[in-house]
Amino acid sequence: STGAAEGDPYGVVLWPAAQVVAAALLALLLRDSSRRRIVELGCGTGLCSLAASTVPKTVILATDYRQEPLELLQQAAVLNKERLQRTCAIETSTISTKCLDFTQQAVPEADVIVAADLLYLRSASEALARGCIAALRTGSHVLVGDSDRPGRPAFLSVLRSALREDRGNFERLQGWSLASPRHELIASTSTSATKPRALPVGLMYLQPDDLA
Repeated sequence: STGAAEGDPYGVVLWPAAQVVAAALLALLLRDSSRRRIVELGCGTGLCSLAASTVPKTVILATDYRQEPLELLQQAAVLNKERLQRTCAIETSTISTKCLDFTQQAVPEADVIVAADLLYLRSASEALARGCIAALRTGSHVLVGDSDRPGRPAFLSVLRSALREDRGNFERLQGWSLASPRHELIASTSTSATKPRALPVGLMYLQPDDLA
């Protein structure tokens, strides 16, 4: 709703990096059938979790620090399930949700941890880096997408301290903005774009072997 977007623009907006991370996650799940436990941090609209749910026998936990985006995601998951069953005969996997603040709480164990467009604040970016390091040490793979947000240098500084020298780099890919209202916390002005536009998105994929 408009009121929700004004109060918390982060949790109800489809971010450019989410599109890139969702595609990368889907590709990973399709080529590696051993990785079926997924945790999405700061899920917002939950695009990554919704993408993962199209792969059978996948266990998905979508987390966010506020309850409202999680409730909206559960509604979207039901609609997505009904549509895919009706039009494509696809049986989707179930998405579980949990209210979790990764800056204060440990990242749940999973085969793959995903995070998209979370590098706004320095403190949250450093916390995400620590969470990624902890996840790698337990054997998780990690996918992080970022649209060159202000917290990227802080994230990289903490993350690279635990990685091999040539690891921890973002691959530059193309994402898209959406034609929708933009809050001033998201864009330079509160406005409505009439057409999507291409913009760069960084994608990072890490495995336990990347640790120093």
